Amino acid sequence: MGLGDEVMVSGHVREMYDADPRRLKIRIDYGKPLWTFRQTDVFANNPKIAAPGEPHGQVYHARVGGLRPYHTSKSKERWAYNPEYRAPVGEFFFTDEERKAAPDLSGRIVINSKVKPGASPNKQWGHRRWMEFFRLARAAGHRLIEICPPEYGSFIERLETHSFRQACAALATSDAYVGHESGLHHAAAALGVRGVVIFGGFTPVELTGYGIHRNLGVAFDGACGWRMPCEHCALEMAKIEPEQVLKELEAALDEDRRS
Repeated sequence: MGLGDEVMVSGHVREMYDADPRRLKIRIDYGKPLWTFRQTDVFANNPKIAAPGEPHGQVYHARVGGLRPYHTSKSKERWAYNPEYRAPVGEFFFTDEERKAAPDLSGRIVINSKVKPGASPNKQWGHRRWMEFFRLARAAGHRLIEICPPEYGSFIERLETHSFRQACAALATSDAYVGHESGLHHAAAALGVRGVVIFGGFTPVELTGYGIHRNLGVAFDGACGWRMPCEHCALEMAKIEPEQVLKELEAALDEDRRS
């Protein structure tokens, strides 16, 4: 589980808080004591979330039976998805200081070509396709930048950040996002940043895709959930050509200009 889970949690909290006329803070329950940098990175300054020990109203259960709400089962080999689940749009609450400290990425397209350690290899679009997309996008006049922690390299201009929250504050100033289904794609939706999200065949686009994004991949009946290399997922990723991603990016930018 990653930081994208906590962005979704903030969306569930928003829905509960807005539906409660008492406007009481929500306590988040993980089924065991858990409040780490992950939660702080996403939940900081959120007036709807009760910190541990703080008075609260309703309780949001982030894990039931050890599962996040978008799973019906999971193992080291495979995940099964909840067909009734749809990811809610999350929220961030940055301070004035955080906003002032964030690099201004206006005019830039934020790229996320990485897949975090431990994630399914079926989430990776592939080095060759990314390199061709970079070439095509730059030839079309787009300015690309990849937001990376210090230990990651990049084949394009990179912005080194030391926390997810720092990365999100910078992302909020950008023109668009292009990358894998990841914590940054959840953050982009929460921040109102349009873009293109590459799903492939591992996760169904309806599950964690957002209306603000152009989501490239399969529906529920085509997503396999395998966490080991999968021929089906390789074939689905191969269908997503760099030219298509560039076309979808430019359509997303046009939508943003018209809105």
